[in-house]
Amino acid sequence: MALRIGVIGAGMIGSWHARILSETGGGVLAGVCDSNRALAEAVAGPLGARAWAAPERFFSEVGMDGVVIASPEVVHGDHVEMAAAAGVGVMIEKPAAPDTAGVRAIMETVARSGILAMVGHVERFEPGSALLRDAVAEGVCGQPVAIMARRQFGRAGAEKYAASSTLRILAVHDFDLLRWVHPASVSEVHAVGGQGVLHATCGLHDHVVTTLRFADGAVGAVESGWTLPPAYADFERPTGWQGAGNNRLDVYGTDGFVSNDMSLRHQPLVAFDAREGFRAAGIRHQPVIHGRVQGALAAEIVHFAQCLGTGATPIVGLEDALRAVALVEAAERALALGQPVRPEV
Repeated sequence: MALRIGVIGAGMIGSWHARILSETGGGVLAGVCDSNRALAEAVAGPLGARAWAAPERFFSEVGMDGVVIASPEVVHGDHVEMAAAAGVGVMIEKPAAPDTAGVRAIMETVARSGILAMVGHVERFEPGSALLRDAVAEGVCGQPVAIMARRQFGRAGAEKYAASSTLRILAVHDFDLLRWVHPASVSEVHAVGGQGVLHATCGLHDHVVTTLRFADGAVGAVESGWTLPPAYADFERPTGWQGAGNNRLDVYGTDGFVSNDMSLRHQPLVAFDAREGFRAAGIRHQPVIHGRVQGALAAEIVHFAQCLGTGATPIVGLEDALRAVALVEAAERALALGQPVRPEV
């Protein structure tokens, strides 16, 4: 019998999750919930699913095996509580909570109820990221000495994140990757922010550089920015292409290095015409091929469904989420204080 999986939060990422669930053969889209009923209906209707506006009714009426929590992180804890009360497994979009206290509260809810919990750190489902991690674990580069990550996009549309931060939107991916690739504890975090057009218009740092010192002597650096020029990152055609970022992950060790160019995501598409000139397609996590969503985001949902069905341990758990959120907290604190800080985890 197919698993019934719902989605709460019908924004950009929630709508992708809902579409994937409607397309995969491993589950059924049980319903979509959003406090904005019109938004929930706009996502659910074309997929043949029902929409809800009240989370309480959603969890009590749908009859789900699992739910993807793609609502704002400030209410993730509330929605996990509702899922736990209904005995429904959860996949929580990142960040799992606004702070480490919130993640710990979710951990307590999950432990008390015994439901399955997974966190949506989608980078772990990208082939390049996973294979780099495996190569480092195999000892290809020896003992890691320096781990460098960059995640850089154009600034178009970034102002919608003004209530959050560049670190929470971009760096959280790479904080998780660094701790996954090199699981040593972090003893010190520092961050400095570049202030450009975005900062002047909405207070969001245009570019942040975070440095980490690991307890075993290794160092890490994470660049997070909205500083690619519009001509590189933003275009209208070809339909369905997304602007490429300038993203990569490098691990340098005592015996060599391993590198992953994450900009074009193993899909080196380029186009040139008289109207928009040269542009590269960064397919990112959800390429639509022959009318169906594929890639890492779909693999993430399939993994969640498999874990629900078999009881297997998810690749990304709440302990991983706690470490990533702790680094976000530390980096934001260091950015505000102008000095290095020690992370909580």
